[in-house]
This record gives sequence, C-alpha cells and structure tokens, in this order.
Amino acid sequence: MLYIVGMGLGDGRGVTVRGLDAVRRCARVYMEAHAALLALGVDDDPSSRLAKLEKLYGKEVIVAGREMVAEEDCGDRILREAAGADVAFLVVGHPFGSDEPSSETTHTDLALRAKKLGVGVKVIDSASVLNAVGACGLQLHRYGEAITVPFFTETCKRDHFYQAIVNNRWLGLHTLCLLDIHVKGPVSECLCRGNKAYEPPRFMTVNTAISQLLEVLEMRGEPEPAYDEDSLCIGVARLGSDDEKIVAGPMGKLVDLDFGPPPHCLVIVGETTLVEEEMLEFYMVK
Repeated sequence: MLYIVGMGLGDGRGVTVRGLDAVRRCARVYMEAHAALLALGVDDDPSSRLAKLEKLYGKEVIVAGREMVAEEDCGDRILREAAGADVAFLVVGHPFGSDEPSSETTHTDLALRAKKLGVGVKVIDSASVLNAVGACGLQLHRYGEAITVPFFTETCKRDHFYQAIVNNRWLGLHTLCLLDIHVKGPVSECLCRGNKAYEPPRFMTVNTAISQLLEVLEMRGEPEPAYDEDSLCIGVARLGSDDEKIVAGPMGKLVDLDFGPPPHCLVIVGETTLVEEEMLEFYMVK
C-alpha cells in the first residue's frame, strides 16, 4: 500500500492521528524535497529538525528530490517498494491541495502510476492553505478561483493570472494568491554545459507579490483595472504555525510591511459581509 499522507501546516505536528498511525506502521517513509523545505526550514539546521521529525514519527524519513518522484526511473523505486510493503509519502498540507501546482500534479501522477501497477493507494488528508486561510476572517465559500503569482524575470513577466482576478472581482469574490516557491531550480548556464547545478531555494514574499501585481497594472494600462494601490488585501505568513502573521490593509501599505520568514500568501478582498468586516478590523494595519 502507498500512503500519501498530508502533514498539515507549520511543522510535522500538523499530521492527523490517522496519518501518524499510518506512518508508524509503514516499512519506509519518504518526504518530497518541496515538503521538506517547508517543514524543516532553510535558515536553521534542517538536519536537526529532521531528527526531531523522525523522533516524533518513530521512523527514518528519506527526503526524496522532485526527480525521484517525477521521473519514471526514480519514482518507480517508491512504487516497487509499495508493491511489497506499506510505504508512506509525506506531503506538506493536503496531498492534493498543495500550495504549489507542480507539486499537486506530481502527487497525482504518483497515485495514478501506483494504481496502474496495481498498488493500493490510501490518501490521508490534513489542513492546507486552501482551507486554513479561513483564519483571516473571510468566509471560504466567498472565495473565487485561486491563482499562483510566479516570480518575474528580466525576460519573462507572466500575467496570465490577471483575468482570474478580474472574474473574481466582477463576482464580488475574494482571490487567494499562492506565491511562487523555487526548489532546486536548475541553473541554465550549467545545463548548457551538461552539468547539474541548482539555485538556492526562493520563497516569494507578500511584498514581492504586491510589487509584481502593481507592475502588471502598468504593463496592461487598463482604464478600469481589477485592483490598485488602495485595494484591500490580506497578507498572511506562516499560516498554521505558532507565529503566523495576518495583516489586512491597502496594497500600497502592505507592500512595505515586514511579514517575516516564509511561506507567505496573499488575499485580494472582494465584497465583504458585516461579519467579515468585523473580523478584518482585528487584522487591519495601523
């Protein structure tokens, strides 16, 4: 059996009791590198936090790079083991409610390949950013399509997400903006020389996201934009952690606010109910 286990948010303690039971009875436990980066951090000693995670779970945890999971020759190792024993694959958040679309696709592909090989798959869910964002006070059923804001580069500034914001605003709905995370992005110059080298991990901040969103307005030059510097937004950092930070205010004010370490996300507020407005007052920037 292949168990795809959601770890919840924050650190490894976000796993459910059902998930923890499954992990403890598995013969082998894997955690994708993207999940490891979020759960173990990048600024402190990851090996120390991994040891604490292994102590909590009572199992050795193998950090599997994206290549191991996504590439057929490597991913088959996990599936071969799952064909003869119980194997757990740990995912931060919900297994299929990831804050990074490429991870969500990878997890779905792994489950699909397992089913094709006749390997049983059991998904054990947990909290994800898609439901935990309710902590900011906006009602979950009043959100529209979620978007991902990618990092801009000098040669590529994608604004494909803009129309989704337009649609949500027209319907009076809130927009959850998931912010780009680069994990083991290849260095193009090295790839050209036939070498594998990777850039250090990067997390998009609320500040960068707002700056890019405002830059999109300049690029498009529309007479009636979907948002502007006065639009009410909510910046969220480390959602689900003990030190989570939630601040509401106009884009123009939040762009310069220090939200601390990652991960971050952003909400563009649509039409609000009286209850939502009361809740937002608790988080309004001073």
